[in-house]
Amino acid sequence: MNKEDLFIGFGNLDEDLLRRSEQGGRNMNKKRNISKIVKYGSIAACLVVVLGVGIGAFVKTSIINQEPEKTIVVDNTGVEENDVPSIDQERFIAIDTLLASADGSQSGQAMKGCKVQIDKYTAVYEAVASVSSEQLEKSMGKEVEANEETYYVSGHNDLQYIIRKTAGTYLLWKFMYFESDEYPFKDVLSLIYDVHSEQDIKEVYVKPSDVDNTDEGKALQLEIGNVSITDSDSITSLYKVLNSLTCYGPENWDRINYGQDDGGMLNAVRNGRYLTFSMANGCKLDSLKYTAVSGTFYEYGGVAYNELRKEQKDVIEEILNIDCSISEQQETEQRVSETEVNTEIQDAPADESTYQEARDYSAELTDLQNRITQAMINKELPFVTLCGIYENPDRVKAVVNTEDEDLLAKLRAFDTTGELLEIVYSSRSNGLE
Repeated sequence: MNKEDLFIGFGNLDEDLLRRSEQGGRNMNKKRNISKIVKYGSIAACLVVVLGVGIGAFVKTSIINQEPEKTIVVDNTGVEENDVPSIDQERFIAIDTLLASADGSQSGQAMKGCKVQIDKYTAVYEAVASVSSEQLEKSMGKEVEANEETYYVSGHNDLQYIIRKTAGTYLLWKFMYFESDEYPFKDVLSLIYDVHSEQDIKEVYVKPSDVDNTDEGKALQLEIGNVSITDSDSITSLYKVLNSLTCYGPENWDRINYGQDDGGMLNAVRNGRYLTFSMANGCKLDSLKYTAVSGTFYEYGGVAYNELRKEQKDVIEEILNIDCSISEQQETEQRVSETEVNTEIQDAPADESTYQEARDYSAELTDLQNRITQAMINKELPFVTLCGIYENPDRVKAVVNTEDEDLLAKLRAFDTTGELLEIVYSSRSNGLE
């Protein structure tokens, strides 16, 4: 069969058959196109799956390798002076770690005073022996409002202690009193100690007065003992009394009678208590003292308070376990002493200048005795066991238990006149004790 035969054969085909053949060819092309779409669509789907798995693996790997977000805790050992964090972020610094006993860095510093404006008051602070200036700088909290280069201790809201820069050096300062003739002690509790209710007080530690260091005095202190008060009723009663007090500031020894004029100090021990209030915020009010002799609180430096009302006095002395009963012998000695004083006044010459000299001399004796007694309270004269004013001749007599001339020179320095003080050695003091 040649090409011509094929041409003749195709020419004799039925037209209807040719139309059906043409239609079938078109359908075949469509099927081929669909097959191509399915083929390439499948390939695309596979690629999507492969890419999805790859991306998922990459993301998972990235998440695993990514460092978790860190919580930043502020440690203000590295905080700059002008970049102090807020109180909520501050690291709490215990005051005990800043005192000189922590490292002794500034234990030899001279006593200094400064004034800080707190609310409506001018507060007087005293520098205390502390750790180094560098360590104090790292322990600063927020700045005290209205005061330059004066800071809270880190983590504290109370102002019992502050850190202040003086002459290029950071020092630790402790509150002493407000510079005012009188002020309510509740302002001290709230502004300085951040105490606003009895719930802010955790414990009150009470110990007897230690102004008499004779063997008899020490025995009495041991007999009285120390007491820790934690019951809420007693703390509430103490807080209410403190919150009602009026403070008259320092150098008010004439308002304070703790038994120092009785010739012996046993009565002062028997009727005196030293109190330490431990607050919930971590600070301690450790300067308050109470004497049942006059029913008053007082502090070092002659910081005086008003006399308590009888009902307040009774409550306080019951809590502090003070027995105010005076023996017949003590009453007799007191009456004799008062009689001698009255006789001396009656026998004094009528000349006004002589009267004035007598008054001045008596005031000098009282002042000398008060200063020595205060030094005994402050542990500055541990070798002095007794101090009192005695007659014939009128002198301040101090009983000592040492013959060390350096220590005795320290005692003699209190008598600037050289005529008012008589030192008696304990081995020869039978007539005084």
